[in-house]
Parts: sequence; structure tokens; C-alpha cells
Amino acid sequence: VALVNDPGLQDSTLFRGKILTYYGRWTYKVEEARRQGAAGLLLVHTTESATYPWTTVLSGWTGPQVRLESPPDSLIAAGWLQQETAARLFKSGGKDLAALTAAAARSGFKPVPLGVTLEGAVRSVIRRTETANVLGRLPGRGTLAREAVLIGGHYDHFGIGAAVDGDSIYNGAEDNASGTAAVLTAAEAFVRSGVRTGRSLLFVGFAAEESGLIGSQALANAPPIPLRDIAAILNLDVMNLYGRTSDVSALGLDQSTLGTAFGSAAAAERLKVTTNEEALLRGAFFRSDHFPLARAGVPGISVENGSLFVGKPAGYGREQKDEYVAERYHQPSDEILPWFTYDGALQQLRVTVRTAVSIANSPAQPQWNARSEFRDAGLARQQRAGS
Repeated sequence: VALVNDPGLQDSTLFRGKILTYYGRWTYKVEEARRQGAAGLLLVHTTESATYPWTTVLSGWTGPQVRLESPPDSLIAAGWLQQETAARLFKSGGKDLAALTAAAARSGFKPVPLGVTLEGAVRSVIRRTETANVLGRLPGRGTLAREAVLIGGHYDHFGIGAAVDGDSIYNGAEDNASGTAAVLTAAEAFVRSGVRTGRSLLFVGFAAEESGLIGSQALANAPPIPLRDIAAILNLDVMNLYGRTSDVSALGLDQSTLGTAFGSAAAAERLKVTTNEEALLRGAFFRSDHFPLARAGVPGISVENGSLFVGKPAGYGREQKDEYVAERYHQPSDEILPWFTYDGALQQLRVTVRTAVSIANSPAQPQWNARSEFRDAGLARQQRAGS
């Protein structure tokens, strides 16, 4: 049984305080359970620790699960418990969940046997399917042409699903036809301009993001060029279709020197760079297609909306985001709407392209910052390059 999030949730002096690091992400707990040889894992859910409600767990874990085919390991099953259920489970073994939660936040804590046996049965049906990432390469010029900067976004959504008000087509206009269009537009702009950068440019349409970053994980596992030669990934996932802003943002700016390159690109477009504090708290950096490559040591960012909309009242962007999540996110209603404007998306894309050019022409690759949890992976990637 494992808690979700970091000890910093209870003690702000630990880790990064309430900002979720990858060590607190539920996927890391599953990975560590495998490394420790666990046969099963139950994650304790609270809305605060998971950063999303129980309904999100239900929608993600009660249907078919998609995984990359891989050799079997010790972990037979993983799942979630609501906090109230977990408390009853602990009590049946003579343990107190709240007390153990507090103890787990202190250095030196060791796992405690619960003394409880649970039994259950699941009948699984395994089906195999194939999909593909789509890549296009614009060759660089000079001695760094073997290296590349990736500009990518996922092209999948949910296809046909449960009908809502008679509509069963899940279009995914914002998530992520908008990002797919941005990647294609960037590729077209580079080709039409005739600009050639030192490093090559790889334009990627990732498959199966909605199934758990499957396409990007497959690319990280079997990259088209050696990982040491991938200088950075710039991810485009849900573009700004709500209007022009005076700022721009991205997930991961605090993780690597990509933040500096992005800031310079934004300044060239006369945009401020702002930080989405809410996204930091909920670990949004770990939830899109740049992340499998980041975990493999490649610096990456995911470009986000600004929040300061030109000619709109304060809070306009938050209102639009809340409405999208409540009314259209992962629903058939995520479709092209007549009031969409594309000048905000163009701002984001211009900053992305400037960032890509800067990295592609720089003598050195971007580096992870000293406090990043991915710095060791980045160092290992560089060591492999020198071996």
C-alpha cells in the first residue's frame, strides 16, 4: 500500500514542498514497486494528494487498459483505494492510517506489515493492436546535423465512444487537433522559409497519448536517432484558441536551461513568461508526450496558454479553462466552435519556433538544472554519448 504525492505535502521543508515532483507521481510508485519485486500495489487516493477527484480515477481505471507490450514482471496487479476504504483496511489489521501517514513523512520510515489478507479475482482478455507515430525530418546543416530538436504533439483522441446527447464521435478539436495542426504548421513554415538550422528538426505526431503516453514512450524506448543526439523536445498539447495574450507559459521551464531559451524567444515576441502555479502543484509536467523523453534524460517543455488575455477582464483565461474542462474535455463536445480565434495559438507557435531555432543553432545542448529530478538521467545520457 502506497501514498500518492511527496512528503512535502505534509512538511513544506521536504522535497519541493507542495509542488509535486516525479517521485510523488503515482506512476513512479508503480515503477518503484516493480523494482522492489512487489506482487501487487494499492495506491491510497485523496483529492489533495492525487490532485484530481476520485471520478478521474474511475474514468481512467475502469475500462480497457492499454500498455506497450513488454516482458512479464513481478507486479501482477495495481489499483487504487479511497482514503476511507484504506483506513478501514488498516484498522482491520490493528493499524492507524493517519499515524502511519505521518510516520511515512519522516526519514528512516520502513514498510509495516498490515497483517491483512485480501482476495479478489479478475478475468482479463488481452487484445493486441498496432498504431504508429508519424515523423518528418528536416535535415540540418553542418557538424551537428546528426542531432535533432523534436517538435511534437499527439494526434490521437478517443474516436467513437459512449454517446452524449446522441453524439458518439469524440473529435478532440482542442485536445489535440490544435496541437497537431501547430506541429504541421511549424513544419510547413520551416520548409517554405528555406531556413536550415545546425541541428536537424524532427516533427512528430505521437500516437496513443490518451492511452497513457504510449506513443511517446515507444519513441523513447526505440528512438529514431540515439537519445544522446536528441537535444530537446518541444511539446504542443492543447493550443490557445481563446484570443491574444500578453504572456506565454510552458511546463518544465524550471527544470532545465530550456527555460532561458524559451524566455528569450518570448521576449522577441514581446511576451512575458508567466508560471502556472496550479500546474506545478498538480504535476502537469508529467502528463504529456515530452515526459517519457524527459525521463530518459532529454530536456523538454510543453507549451501552455498565457493567462493575460488582451482586451479581456482578469480571470478570463481561468474561466475559459474551467468551462472547457467541465463541458468539453474528453467529451464529444470538444469540437471546432465558431468563436474560436487562432491568433493566440499563433503567438505560442512563434515562440516555439524561435525556441527550436535557438536550440538547433546553439553549440551546446540544453542541460537539466541542478535541482531537477531528471538531472541524473540527463548525465547518464551524456555519459553514454562519451563512451
